[in-house]
Amino acid sequence: KGFAVKDELFNAVRVTPSTKIRFKCTGCAECCRHVKESVPVNSLDVFYLTKYLRDTGLDICCTDEFLAQFATIALLDDCGYFVYFLKSVGEDDSCIFLNENRCSVQPAKPMACRLYPFMVDTNGSGGFRYLYSREREHHFCGPVVETRSWMKKYFQQEARAFMQADFADTVPIARLLRSIPEHGKNEALFHFHRLRYSEYHLDRPFLEQFLQNQKQLLIILGRMAEKTT
Repeated sequence: KGFAVKDELFNAVRVTPSTKIRFKCTGCAECCRHVKESVPVNSLDVFYLTKYLRDTGLDICCTDEFLAQFATIALLDDCGYFVYFLKSVGEDDSCIFLNENRCSVQPAKPMACRLYPFMVDTNGSGGFRYLYSREREHHFCGPVVETRSWMKKYFQQEARAFMQADFADTVPIARLLRSIPEHGKNEALFHFHRLRYSEYHLDRPFLEQFLQNQKQLLIILGRMAEKTT
């Protein structure tokens, strides 16, 4: 079945591409409940969710409007680096897009949901390592699925290229944010939000916009950091 080892950081099991597990979605929507600040939405997710909601008739025209209505911000590091999660609602902290046990944004659901029960992390050398969550044991029955086949189906080329670029820039961006003094931090975080989440044309390809934005962000933060040295 391939090599598997428990990964305490993710409360999950690390697997190789050849690892096989039994998994079946039962339609219970348990993975969509009790998810307060646990369904991340990265830049790619925000772009496609906004575009999907716009194209299906919601009065929304930009990613900032999506984030204001459907996401909540969370600090990832004390340097100011932040991320977004989908909002949760109700007494059971259900995903804001859960509608009678069904996902109302199924065609554009976030990467974390699309890959479930698997997860993807960087391996530190430009590639990926794979894990799977066993938080809900009743899902692990039914047909056998192979990690490699699952990823081929749900973790496709654009998502891979995005994550490689995103992972590669995370540490440099955090390092630059950390070097910018407090009096310049608000401006730095304005540019961080603008270029990572906001400045996208929904009718143009995402990846080329993201790569250009990341490049510009690193230049801007670098210039701001240089002023302090």
